[in-house]
Amino acid sequence: MKNIYHFTFLDLEKKIKKLDIKKNDSIFLSTNIGSVGIPKSKNKNYLLTTSKWLLEILKSKIGTKGNIFVPTYSYSFAKKRKIFDLKKTKSDIGYFPNFFLRQPDIVRSIDPMISISGIGPEAKKLLKNIPNNSYGKNCIFERFLNLKNLKCFHFGLGYNWIPFIHYLDWKNKVPFRFNKIFHGKIILKNKKKSLKWNYYARDLRKETISNGYKIGSLAKSKKIYKFTKFGRSMLYVIDYKKFFIFSQKLTKKNLWLTVNGPKYIN
Repeated sequence: MKNIYHFTFLDLEKKIKKLDIKKNDSIFLSTNIGSVGIPKSKNKNYLLTTSKWLLEILKSKIGTKGNIFVPTYSYSFAKKRKIFDLKKTKSDIGYFPNFFLRQPDIVRSIDPMISISGIGPEAKKLLKNIPNNSYGKNCIFERFLNLKNLKCFHFGLGYNWIPFIHYLDWKNKVPFRFNKIFHGKIILKNKKKSLKWNYYARDLRKETISNGYKIGSLAKSKKIYKFTKFGRSMLYVIDYKKFFIFSQKLTKKNLWLTVNGPKYIN
């Protein structure tokens, strides 16, 4: 397996030290765990090993006053069963989110579409008592703007990953998305409750497929991103609030920057 990159815990730690992550920072962590390579470990479950190492290193870097947030999206109300169990529903977006959900003291938002989970002193305040919408007023992505020193960390993903992209679309009232009400049931503390949920859905056309590369490439060219190559992939870090303000300025001039385009008339 000559083309496979093998790395140690120290290799990963050294790479993360090159990024703009400091003590007391908060991290919004998006991952593609298997893309970087294979850890040198006796444990044959390399996804588990990489996940453990990554979480341990980040906790050590940010300290006890820092927070880690992970997208644990399940899109439950868009499925046939339309049930979201806060404790048992798995994430649909990869290995690390489900690994993170198994950690002690995790707080998960009661969002049946795009729940976010977190750990740290600010996690409960930010993720609890959310409104019944994923991208509207007082949603998680809006609350994150008031969190000091929040960094987006893309582990094994490109600079096109923009956590707040659909909240930005909602703020801009883009012509290719609309408020859609989903109905389903939430299970919390063994009690089932019916719920209506507002999700900012897109017109189902190829032009409206999300595309973060246009904004991400501009952010990279302006050197807002800190990044380093690791194995077969890249590690990117960017300040959440600075990135949002940068993106907001760009999209005020062109609402179609967040999607494939081109512009069309309904």
